[in-house]
Amino acid sequence: MKIFPAIDIRNGKCVRLIKGNYDEEIIFNDDPIIVAKNFEEIGNKYVHIIDLDGAKDGESRIRDNIAKIINNTKLKIQIGGGIRTFERAESFFNLGVEKIIFGTAALENKKEVIKSIDKYKSKIIVSIDASKGKIKTKGWLNNSDVKIDDLVNELEEIGCKNFIYTDIDKDGTLSHPNFDYIKKFRKICNSELYIAGGISTIDDVIKLRDIGVDGAILGMSIYTGNIDLKKLLKKI
Repeated sequence: MKIFPAIDIRNGKCVRLIKGNYDEEIIFNDDPIIVAKNFEEIGNKYVHIIDLDGAKDGESRIRDNIAKIINNTKLKIQIGGGIRTFERAESFFNLGVEKIIFGTAALENKKEVIKSIDKYKSKIIVSIDASKGKIKTKGWLNNSDVKIDDLVNELEEIGCKNFIYTDIDKDGTLSHPNFDYIKKFRKICNSELYIAGGISTIDDVIKLRDIGVDGAILGMSIYTGNIDLKKLLKKI
């Protein structure tokens, strides 16, 4: 199972939001590269980076942050937030990013996602972010009427091999994942599946692994110390 510590960047700083609310921001570090280096020193191989400003308005502004992390660590980076075109995705691949995450574009700019999947195959991830069963877009501010099952099936048919499912109502709350729903999601999703939202303890991660989840994205739990990342890496 892959462990992805999360770095959410807003105004150049490493932050966490509660349930995706931009008005409930906690700043954990002024310099994301310090956070990334710490994850690497602990022994992690991966990092999950989201541009919160880009997710909200569609314009990614963290290229310099990403370049610094690439140049100063050996971490495998997956990045999302504001990446809504093939050209933007390709520019990050050219920079040295391992995987690209599409969210809003999977619903509103699907041709760009398909074009990216055609070229980059399993290096493309689609993030399905939902609140009370409804998919949200544009930094989790807009609702969509598209059903989760239908979107997963459609994207798998066009070649998507990687999905992230985020339970927005759990995100940043340390209230444990909705395991019952994740079991259902695992059954409809034949691709590699990563889970985010509410993961609070090492036991939560182990339960996800036993369900068959391929990766866990950890944010608030590691920043608050609820999960000791070094201990987790030894257990998984």
